[in-house]
Amino acid sequence: MKAIHQSSLGMAFRCGEQFRRRYLEKEIIPPGIAAGRGTGVHAASKVNLLQKLKSQKDMPLSDIQDATRDGYVKAFKNGVYLAKEDQPAKDKLLNEGLEDALRCSKVYLEAVAPQINPIAIEEPFHIEVPGIELPLEGTMDYQEKPKVGDLKTTSMKWPEGRINGEIQPVFYCFSHESTTNVRPEFVYHILIARRGKDGPTSEELQEQKLTPTDAHYYALFAKIRMFETMLNKGVFPPANPTAWWCDPKWCGYFYTCPYVGNNSSKQWV
Repeated sequence: MKAIHQSSLGMAFRCGEQFRRRYLEKEIIPPGIAAGRGTGVHAASKVNLLQKLKSQKDMPLSDIQDATRDGYVKAFKNGVYLAKEDQPAKDKLLNEGLEDALRCSKVYLEAVAPQINPIAIEEPFHIEVPGIELPLEGTMDYQEKPKVGDLKTTSMKWPEGRINGEIQPVFYCFSHESTTNVRPEFVYHILIARRGKDGPTSEELQEQKLTPTDAHYYALFAKIRMFETMLNKGVFPPANPTAWWCDPKWCGYFYTCPYVGNNSSKQWV
């Protein structure tokens, strides 16, 4: 690896085997529908905020949803991952995923976009940290003054305080502070599109915020040092099999994972 990204760091601590196959073996699994939903909304937000830097206005809903649809479709240009039991309903599930992405983008336009006055959109960063072998790299969704934010799409409300256990907010805040000497607040805009057995039920926005303390930074760098030890020793522990993400619905490597007793043939659609 040439750099540490928050996504690879987070994956390594969720499941070292998933990280090894994705980032070291370069075994890329097509995204699942939930990931495509998020990609679609992120694409619309990027288009909107880039033009907002000049116009100071948000785009109309029709344009937001066109961009969401384009981003969603593009996410699956190389296929979509589905658990075996979901594969017969592929078309139905893809259509529902698009519908949910469009619902989330409507919440974004109504409740999130008006409160964002960006100074930078998808700004890449590269930071060398003394005592850390690899640089920290990434791309922040948007930056305000003094705030950093990201969008999440989901079908259910997050537990209160979940942000405190997430790597991304602390990683991005440290990176922002390293270049500006200002410690920002991080905010997750969580776009919730609930769905029942008979179809969509409700949509809403949830926000969780964090201004990291020094203790958050100490914990982040303890993780980074352990991550580098994993890389140097070539040891990548698998996920706890009772974790919710160790399941074929959420992990594209499950059907070929030796740690759950499966073989090595590739299974995806």
